[in-house]
This record gives sequence, structure tokens and C-alpha cells, in this order.
Amino acid sequence: MKRKNKWMTVLSVILMIVSIMVQPGEVNAVEQSLPSGVERVQLEEKIDEYVAKHQDTTTGMAVAVFDSADELMKKYYGYVDVENQVAAAQDSVFEWGSTTKLLVWVSVMQLYEQGKIELDADVRSYLPEGFLTNLSYDTPVTMLNLMNHNAGFQEGYVDLMVTDADYISSLEEALRKHEPAQIYEPGTVTAYSNWGVALAGFIVEQVSGMSFSEYVHQSIFVPLQMEHSAISMDLSDNAWVRQKRKELQCYTTQGELIPDCFYYITLYPAGMCTSTLDDFERFASALLREDLALLQHAETWETMFSPSAYYGESGIPLNCHGFWMVPFGVQTVGHGGNTAGCSSYLLLDREDRLGVVVMTNQSGEKVYNRDMMELIFGKYERSNYTDDNEIPSGGFRTARTVRKGPFKVMSLSYGGIDETDEGSLWIFDDSGQRSKIVFAYEDQIQTSLPLFLMEVGLVFLWIIAFGFSAVSLLVRGIMLLVHFCRKRNALAEKAAGETGLRKRFGIWSTAAALLQLVTFVLLVLIIDHVSSYALGDTYVWMFAAIGIIAVIMGVLCLYGLIRNRKVDRQRLKVRQRVFNNVTVFFLLVAVVNVLYWNLFMFWEV
Repeated sequence: MKRKNKWMTVLSVILMIVSIMVQPGEVNAVEQSLPSGVERVQLEEKIDEYVAKHQDTTTGMAVAVFDSADELMKKYYGYVDVENQVAAAQDSVFEWGSTTKLLVWVSVMQLYEQGKIELDADVRSYLPEGFLTNLSYDTPVTMLNLMNHNAGFQEGYVDLMVTDADYISSLEEALRKHEPAQIYEPGTVTAYSNWGVALAGFIVEQVSGMSFSEYVHQSIFVPLQMEHSAISMDLSDNAWVRQKRKELQCYTTQGELIPDCFYYITLYPAGMCTSTLDDFERFASALLREDLALLQHAETWETMFSPSAYYGESGIPLNCHGFWMVPFGVQTVGHGGNTAGCSSYLLLDREDRLGVVVMTNQSGEKVYNRDMMELIFGKYERSNYTDDNEIPSGGFRTARTVRKGPFKVMSLSYGGIDETDEGSLWIFDDSGQRSKIVFAYEDQIQTSLPLFLMEVGLVFLWIIAFGFSAVSLLVRGIMLLVHFCRKRNALAEKAAGETGLRKRFGIWSTAAALLQLVTFVLLVLIIDHVSSYALGDTYVWMFAAIGIIAVIMGVLCLYGLIRNRKVDRQRLKVRQRVFNNVTVFFLLVAVVNVLYWNLFMFWEV
């Protein structure tokens, strides 16, 4: 019996030794593997290979990968100035773009932690008297609405980015000048809003008693030793960053130079931050390790990273108090950003305590600021999150659009979705006030078939009207030229008073065609001004001109109807009568389009 116990003891010791020898190896194997399956020691090699694969379209890129304890890799690729072969390096600066919004949300959570802001309170309690003037619903707008981008504001296109330094004003002035209309009831539709984020930044100003730039420096940059970061509209809050930004050149996704790509962002809390990769990483890693320099209580961290919005009724997190939930192989949280010449991405896998920051000097860049993330976090598979659900037929319009004011025509953007696409997460939701497809950043709103046909039909007819006007002017010009060359005697043509009528109707139809084409030219000029970030003050007169022209076209339309009825049908040829009636119809089409698309509302620019 004793010998048996002895052997049992020896066997237990051997098993314990084997367990100790095997278990650490298994733990290390897990620790050495990223969620994507890539070994940590191979990460830099894999990213090097990825960059080499895309080198033909790469200009400059900086990336850092880290966990809660260590920096796994940091590297710079390409050039911040390709033409002068200035390599991307530790002292290079890039623009954060919309990733700047995370500074707003951290600031809000700091003030929430101090009891100075309530996330579910009406934001008007923190704003000056009569600040919000375009609200359409009684449901109050809360800070949570601003964080979730579901306060109901329509998109803004005017003066978001400007090149004129003299245009720089206070955040309050910028917000007041371009307050958007509220087109959705708060909490019902997700529609990404730069204005809404800037409003939250202004609330930080009102509550803290200092400018947003000053607050961020005092409460975020200084505590985290982010000495190479600037956020003010003209970067004047950090002279070193301002100078380094002048050395940065920007490019398209195909590597073509974008000249003069520095813009002042009037709603600067929404996207103006500029810094080195080191500072970008400091901020991101502080979020990952829940640095007490940012938030002092575990409960506040838990609140900030808890879901505040979901993909419809699916229970899948969409937003965490301003941090977007981004599904890869694992659930990540963070934010991406784009400016006129830079792109960035900050992502955190809080469960595995893993983070990454990426910065490029290419506008709208996705090769690194999206696709490369699969090397770290794994590939997203839709089937892991929700069963495919069918989407009914019909038109869907992006919620991030304009439905009131002279840019309403921008809402004519209907699209669909590939239900077999495994590369993006979407949920069809018809449980609320309107059926919609829920994406990150913005919903797609289902539109009724009659409305879809009416809007598309209106624009289609207007395009035909422009073509008709151009052809009629061309034909009339050719006829006048032929008449001049032949030097025909007008008296010889007169037949039963026909010349007088033709002359009057000729002037009328020529004026109608010219006004149609002038309207078309004005629309083209407006599009050009908006796409080139021109100041709204430089083209507001064009909307006023379109309104005046619409009134004149309405008068010409009535004149044409009256004259066609009064004139003896025998005195005009059938061909002329048809031409006049078509002209009247297209004048009416133009007037209806101007009215329906609010193109006359110059005061809304």
C-alpha cells in the first residue's frame, strides 16, 4: 500500500512538471498570435509585404501597432513629398481628419465624469439663448444624439473647408452661420454630421469656459505629453506643427499630386487635428490602457465604451458614445478620418488589448486605412454576426443628405446593396418610423416608388429641356446665318401677317431657350464652386439669379400659353404651333424643378 502511494506521488509530480512545461508554451502561442492568425513576430514582415504589393499607388504611410503593455511595431513608408523625395519619418505630421472627433467625445466624457454634462439632457440647456433655430421636432436633442449622429441634422456642404485665412472666425460664429435643418426626429435615423460634432465641441467650450483648442491642450495633449499636436483652425496652437504641415504634400489614391491641399476647417473640432504618428499613438494607447490622465474612474471608461446605438433591432453594437464599432475578425472600436489630402484610422480591440493607428497623405485612402486592418484583426464575415435578410425592392436614399434648401438636389442619390457582399455589415430594419438599411455612419432610407419616379422624372425632363433649348438656339442661329447670307427681302416673305407673328414668337422662344441654358450654366458653376471648396459667399448670388430667372421663365410660360390660344391657328403653321407648345412645356418643367429642389433659396446657403 505504501509502495503504491509512493508511485502515485511520483506520477503526480511528473504530471505537474509536464503541465508546467506545456502550459506556458500554449499561453505564449496565444500571446504571440494576433486575432488575424498572424504571428506577432511576423507582423512587420507581413506589413512590409503588403506595402510592397501596393507600392505603385502608395505615397506616404505611417503605422503603429501596440498592446496595453508594449509597442509591437512602428514604421514609416514612402514620402511626405514625393517630388522632392522627402521620406516619411518620425518628425512628419499628418492630418487626423474625422478621427479628431474622438477628442470631442473624450472631452465630453471628462466633463460628464465631473458632473458638468448630462448625456441625456437637452443640449439647449448648455447653449446660449435661441442658439438652435432650425429644429423641426419637439423631441429634444441630447449629447447622446450628437455622439450617435442621430440628432436628425441634414448634411452641410458650404464652407466646411476654406482656403482664405481671413475667413477664420470663432466656432460659435461658424455654427450659427451654417446651422443645418433638422430633417429627422432625434434618435430615429443615423446620419453622420460634422456640424453635430462641432456643436458638441462648442458645448465643451460653454461648460469649460475656454476655447475647445485650449481645453484639449489642457486636458488631453499636456497630460499625454502630445507635444507635436495642433488642433486650432490655423494650427497656431503649435508653431512646430504648423511649420511641419507646410512640408507635407498630398496625393490622390493613385499617387497624383493634389496642389495646395491645406484647408482651414471652420468646424475644426470635427476634423482639424494634425500631429506626428508618435502623438497619434499616445492618444490611442491611452484609450486602450484606460489611462487615468484622461478619465479617472473605471465606471466612466465602462460607460464610454458601452454601446449607445445598435444596428436596428439586431443587438449588434453600432456606436459607443462616439466611437464606431467596426467588425473585422473581432469587434473593434474606433474612428477613421479623411481631409482634402490625408486619411487616418484609429482602431482598438479592447478584448485582446490590441490597437493600431495609421496615417497617410492620400485623400480617401482605403488600402491601408481599411483593408490592411485585416492583417491585424482578421477578415470580417457577415455570417458571423447576423443571418442574411432580404431587402424589399424599391429605392433607398442615403440619410446623410439635404432635403431642405438649395442643395436639396444632392438628395437625388439612390442606391442599393449587394446582399451577397460579405465585406460589410448591414441590417435591414423596418421596426421604426421608416424602413431603412442600417450601415455604420449613415442609414439608407427607403423611398416610395411614386416619389422616386417623380424626382427622377423631374430631373430627366429638365435634362431634355436643356438639350431642346441648346438645339433650338443652334437651329435658330443657323437660320439667321443663312438668311443673312442670302440677303432675302423681308417684305417678300410677308404672307397674311405671318412675319410679325413669327418675329414675336421667335423672340419669345429665343429668350426661353437662353434662360434655360443660363440656368444650366449657373448650376454647373455652383457644382464647380462647391467641389473646389469655394466660399459660399462667392456663389450665393447664383441661387438668387436662378430664382429671378425662374420668375421670368414663369412669365414667359404664361405668355406662351395665352398667345397660343389667342392667335388664329391658321396664321401659324402646325410645325410652329408644336414648337411653341413644347417650349411652354419645358419652361414649366424648369420652373417646377427650381421650386421643388429649392434652388431659389439663396438665404439658406
